[in-house]
Amino acid sequence: MQVFQELHLTNFSATPLRLSRVMAVDAQDGHLLAAWIGDALRQRFALIGAAATTPDLLVPPGRRGVVYIEWSTHGQAPRAVEHVVEYTAQPDASTVVVRGARATVSYPTGAVLGPPLRGGPWVAIHGAGWANGHRRVFNVVDGTARIPGRFAIDWVRVDAAGHLARGDRDVPSNWLGYGVDVLAVADATVVAVRDSMAESASVSGNPKHVLAEDAGNFVTIRLGDGRYAFYEHLRPGSIVVSPGQRVHRGDVLGGLGFTGASTGPHLHFHVADGPSPIGAEGRPFALDAFDLLGSYDDLGQLGKAAWKPRREDEAEQRRGEWPAENAVVRFPD
Repeated sequence: MQVFQELHLTNFSATPLRLSRVMAVDAQDGHLLAAWIGDALRQRFALIGAAATTPDLLVPPGRRGVVYIEWSTHGQAPRAVEHVVEYTAQPDASTVVVRGARATVSYPTGAVLGPPLRGGPWVAIHGAGWANGHRRVFNVVDGTARIPGRFAIDWVRVDAAGHLARGDRDVPSNWLGYGVDVLAVADATVVAVRDSMAESASVSGNPKHVLAEDAGNFVTIRLGDGRYAFYEHLRPGSIVVSPGQRVHRGDVLGGLGFTGASTGPHLHFHVADGPSPIGAEGRPFALDAFDLLGSYDDLGQLGKAAWKPRREDEAEQRRGEWPAENAVVRFPD
């Protein structure tokens, strides 16, 4: 089991502070759970308001940095954790160690969900280490910063050779997943729909969008356990449900498209604790069943090379899981 956290570090002093180590410990007995130093820490640290990561791990006076961390419980499930932060005060480089930032750890993923799509192969695109990935995108709505896409997956259709499209990839309708049905993952109530946005005629010509338009055309459904599921970038005119309508697992909601902030036709899917696509906290989820076909070790090869088949020692059918980073999967037809 993995725990996802964002550790916010604000420098209230008049001196620049440089991080050197961050540790997560069991709040009850101080047992070390995980630690990050060197490159592992650099890859997880970002200064708010700065471009991507901050290689020197420096938090200037009056600034805030965030350490995006994930760690495995390895069979242990602490109910609360504290963090030990080691840093040096500049310019004399004196070392300071502080312990605090106690946090209660919650493990529930809610009821397992059905597939949002049929068939495959589908690439489950997400990556905790990506500087500009969903995992690290804060949205500030009504004065509160949240990460709606903390566990978001972008689903992209490929074939056995790793192709994304038939013919010219700059034409959205040529993409393999374009127009396919997106499905209700559970019995639910539709709470929001937008089907008023047009698609760019070309992938390369898709314009910039303001934050409120990033999701493109979308459907939001309220799950039975109070969570909300979001389907974004849907094809114009494809949505067949309306707010207030009850849907059942497997019902068609609309079609995969290329609206909003998108680099190519795909389904953006995530689960959150509220009905706003940009103003709710992302929540973990698990899918009840899918076949693991393989993965992309390097997502830069997506659309350029075939994906890597699963290892012989890996189980093909997975149950009750959140697909791993860049896994290639097949859903029931």
